[in-house]
Amino acid sequence: MESLFLMDIGYILDIVTLVGIGGAITTFHTANTSAGDATDTGNLDEVIPELWASSIWGYFERKLVLKNLFDDFSPLVKGKGDIINLPELPESTGLADKGTGASVVYADEDLTTEALTINKHKYVAKMFEDIAVIQSNEQLFAKYAQAMGYQLAKQFEADIITTLQGYGTTQSITTDNVLTLGEIETAMNTLDANDVPIDECFLLVNYKIYNDLLTQGVVEGISASQFATDAVNPNYGFNMQGATIGGQVPSIFGMPVIKCNSVKVSTSSGDEQAFVCHPSALALAVQQDVRVQSEYSVDFLSTKVVADTIYGSVARNNTVRAIEIIS
Repeated sequence: MESLFLMDIGYILDIVTLVGIGGAITTFHTANTSAGDATDTGNLDEVIPELWASSIWGYFERKLVLKNLFDDFSPLVKGKGDIINLPELPESTGLADKGTGASVVYADEDLTTEALTINKHKYVAKMFEDIAVIQSNEQLFAKYAQAMGYQLAKQFEADIITTLQGYGTTQSITTDNVLTLGEIETAMNTLDANDVPIDECFLLVNYKIYNDLLTQGVVEGISASQFATDAVNPNYGFNMQGATIGGQVPSIFGMPVIKCNSVKVSTSSGDEQAFVCHPSALALAVQQDVRVQSEYSVDFLSTKVVADTIYGSVARNNTVRAIEIIS
């Protein structure tokens, strides 16, 4: 009896394999003997396999760049803790002349701290009925998981920009989404006045500002008018070799130029369109990297898939370390 039962199950599985996922055959027949019409594709829809293309995207995954630009304290909170205290040691005071026979005077320093709170837990959840339809093409299912992970990473980058937008040190530009050399110079002067090392900073811009700089050829510290003149006559000393010839703007005044599509392209007053940053301007930590978990639900006859991550960020604005370039 047991072997007969197993044979019956095997027979049923063969039938299911023949039918395919999607329901029982409702119109399958071979021919109408009375009318003599042959079986057509309409009658065989249920048994003709449907094929999935494995690499078709309905969107483009843009390059995410921000996580590696700022101070990362992730190792301190892996698996435990929700707050990282960041001590700030001020520049030492109390410099004095030593008088003959006089004792020294001891200066007192106040140590301040900033708190980096791990307070964001983001997730993407989906439930797939008849998951075998997707799992039958493992590459396609991997694309689903990748898309979920990308959505989380993209949100993390958006949250970093939100943190930078609350920094507090701002500089206005004359024309929306256009950054002139003079305006970059003004930002550099502000950082220099606060002893921020310019050679460690970077310029973070939206795509319109980046493309405008690229069009001008402003990679050698020249103005747009110089570009217009010298591009016509290379003997004037303008050098197009390097960045723009390859379609990139690598640096301005020694600062790397980084295009980020999370930075707004806007014409609204007060919107941040670029940032000049030192890496210490923002602290971030990822307590749990993006993970994907799944389980089968008997109630729904479906597979539940959840991707999630835990992280936090804070602007370190007790001293000037970054400038918001606003419209």
